[in-house]
Amino acid sequence: MIKGKKRWLPLILAVMILALLLPAACAPATPPEETDPPQTAPFPTQEEKRNVFLDSAGREIELPTELTRIAPSGTLANIVLYTACPDLLCGISLPFTESQQKLIDPKYSSLPVMGKFYGKGPDFNLETVLAAETQVIVDIGETKGTTRDDLDQLMDQIKIPTVFIEAMFTGMPQAYRDIGRLIGDTSRTDPLALYCEETLALSDKAKAEIPEEKRVSVYWALGELGLSTNAVGSFHSEVLDFVPVINVADVEASNKGGGSEVSMEQVIGWNPDYVLIDGVKLQEEMLADPAWMSLPAMKEGRMIVVPSQPYGFLADPPSVNRYLGLRWLGSIFYPQVYSNSLHEEVRDFLELFYGISADDSQIEAILAGRFA
Repeated sequence: MIKGKKRWLPLILAVMILALLLPAACAPATPPEETDPPQTAPFPTQEEKRNVFLDSAGREIELPTELTRIAPSGTLANIVLYTACPDLLCGISLPFTESQQKLIDPKYSSLPVMGKFYGKGPDFNLETVLAAETQVIVDIGETKGTTRDDLDQLMDQIKIPTVFIEAMFTGMPQAYRDIGRLIGDTSRTDPLALYCEETLALSDKAKAEIPEEKRVSVYWALGELGLSTNAVGSFHSEVLDFVPVINVADVEASNKGGGSEVSMEQVIGWNPDYVLIDGVKLQEEMLADPAWMSLPAMKEGRMIVVPSQPYGFLADPPSVNRYLGLRWLGSIFYPQVYSNSLHEEVRDFLELFYGISADDSQIEAILAGRFA
């Protein structure tokens, strides 16, 4: 009997132990106490190797640390970036003309044409921008009410950073310094900014020394008949105020490239001291027109063809070339303030901004408006 009881003793003990453990097993599990993961030195990813650039629209844009492929958003950006960092361009907004190709390094003519984000002309070609492995798209110019939203939408659409740099006429020195900050190299942009500052200082000197009554008055002839003009207050005419000359066309301003329409009677009534003419072809047409030749300035040969190579000296487009145009026109009208050597002014500008070593015959042709 005792022997049988011993055989059941292990089984009874097991049941008792199970009864003690079962309530604990059925109780809700207590979550383990959270602990911080072990700290390790993170390996920097490509995304982390970036800079933050504050653009002129107040946008903080993340950019690769090293920029080697920049796309311009349009003509103005194209010109300014070409003068500041030509070897970083991965495309151009418009093809260079035949005349420009005679001055510009041929390697830049082979860059893909990307079109324009704003304004007339071919639309901005996003496929071309992507195919060029663009790192950043740069828009340069005047601030528009939609600039911030436009560039944010483009960035969201194409997944490439977009940067805006404001570049009004008096703001060009800062624009060049902003570009230097963008690309991380000021060795080229600082001299360009300094040239612009020195030009503005000449303008201030001229405005201080030349009273209103001694300032030259001009009419700027545009269009097929010369009866379109960049009127007072227009974006395209503002360089005239800095020379300073008196723009006789005090009519409603148009900020379009074609200018404001006027009549021959108005021009004759204004009787300008000089007529600025947009090209040799227009000059020839005006010289053959009796109405134009009745104007004293035309009759007496007080007409000046505005140079246009590699870009317009006064506008067309209203870019950094206007700084050369300011010195050019100032040298003609007020040599006591500006340089009296137009050839040297043009030579120095072309070398500094475009890397062009122009010879005397090229400079002569540019100044005469006959470079082709």
